[in-house]
Amino acid sequence: MSLTLEIITPDEKVLSTEATQVVLPTESGEAGILTGHIPMVTKVVAGELKVIKDGNTEFIAVDHGFAKVLGNTISVLTEAAIDVNDIDLSEVESAQARAEEALRTAAAEGIDPSEVDHLESNIQFLIAQKLAKGRRR
Repeated sequence: MSLTLEIITPDEKVLSTEATQVVLPTESGEAGILTGHIPMVTKVVAGELKVIKDGNTEFIAVDHGFAKVLGNTISVLTEAAIDVNDIDLSEVESAQARAEEALRTAAAEGIDPSEVDHLESNIQFLIAQKLAKGRRR
């Protein structure tokens, strides 16, 4: 028996796959999910989600969101997700530099706190991508 993993962003279903185990990045650390796991809903933090099947591990960088485990189905609802193999490090670094500059400008001009939170969240996801990619070289 296997797990069904779905990763859904506001724009699209990024992934729908079978797995033997899924490891979620949560506020309290990594949570490993196997078949028969108790039903749960947990907050997902920007980080690395691991999909383990047939002895192989695939890595997906995810932004913050929520994960629901019900039966043998795991649904991850997140702002963004990208396969580590698809991450272009130079693109991520330039996006991070732009976001950090926007954050400095926002702080200096006293922009709306929710906009600052949004920029900080973007930066966290970009850093998660860099860390995930750096470990997979």
